[in-house]
Amino acid sequence: MKGPLSATQGKVLDLAEKKYFGELDKDVGFSGSIFMVFGLPTQKVPGNPAYWKKDTKLYQIIFTRHPDHEIPYGCYARMNQIFIDTEVVTKKTNVIEVGRCFNDYIKNLGYTEGFANRALGRQLINYVTSNILVKPKTPDNRIIGTQTPVSRAWDIYFDYSNPNQLTLSKGQILIDPQYAKYIQDHAVPLDMNLVRAFKRNPLALDFYRYLAYRNNGLNRTISFPDTLLFEHLGTTDNNPRKLRLHLKSILAAMKIYWPVQAKLEDGFFELKPSPGPGWIKRVLSGPQGDK
Repeated sequence: MKGPLSATQGKVLDLAEKKYFGELDKDVGFSGSIFMVFGLPTQKVPGNPAYWKKDTKLYQIIFTRHPDHEIPYGCYARMNQIFIDTEVVTKKTNVIEVGRCFNDYIKNLGYTEGFANRALGRQLINYVTSNILVKPKTPDNRIIGTQTPVSRAWDIYFDYSNPNQLTLSKGQILIDPQYAKYIQDHAVPLDMNLVRAFKRNPLALDFYRYLAYRNNGLNRTISFPDTLLFEHLGTTDNNPRKLRLHLKSILAAMKIYWPVQAKLEDGFFELKPSPGPGWIKRVLSGPQGDK
C-alpha cells in the first residue's frame, strides 16, 4: 500500500488488531434490507417537518415522525437500526431490551463508556417512534405500496447526566410484529468491526450495508451506472466526481480486510460475488481459524 493510511483505514486496522487479540466480541450483526436500499437522512432535516420524502427512478420512501420527536438521521440512527435488527434476527423476537442504564445500551452498540452522548438515545427514540411508507414506481397506473410503524410500544428511561444510574427494570421496545418478520426474512449479515469503524460516517455505513445486501446470495456480476448507486445511497451531493472519489476511498478502506470485489470505474459500479463476514472472522482468528 502506497502513501499514508487515511483515518478510516487506520481505524479498520486498529479494530482488526484488537479483534485478533480477542478484545472485541459480537463479530456479526444484521441489518434489514429495506435500509440497505433506501437509507435515512444523513443530516438533521431542516425545520423538523412532519415527514421526510426521497424519490428515485425506482421508488419513493416517506418517513413520518412522531409529533414529539424528529425524523431519524445520521450515524446514531443507523447504529440503532443495526442493533435492533441484530436483536430481532439473532433472538427471534420483536421485544428489544435496551438495558437498565444508558451505559448498558451504548456498550451494546460498540461505543466506549462515556464516549457516546445523549444524541444516541435521542436517535433511538426518533427511530422507534417513526412510520415508514415505501411506494415502488410502476410503468402503468397501478398504485402499490407498503407501510409500517417501526414499533408498537416503548418503555425507555435513560438518565443521560448519570449514565450508570440503574432503573428498576430493563427498558423495552416492542417492534411491530410484521416489521420484525420483514427483518427476519430479509436481514443480511454484517461484520461489526467494519460497522464500528464507520460509525461516524453515515455514507460509509449505507454503502457498506448496501454492498452486504447486494452481495448476499449474489451468483453473477452486476454492473450499472454509478448514478443509480448514488440515488440508492440517497446522497445530496451534486458533484458526481467528488462523490465518486469519496466512495472509492470508502471502498478502499473496506477492502483492507473484506475482499469485496467491487469497483467504481468509467461511470459504472460493478460488483462480483464476494466472501461474506465468515471470511473476515476466519482470517482474524489466525491460522487455526482456517482449519
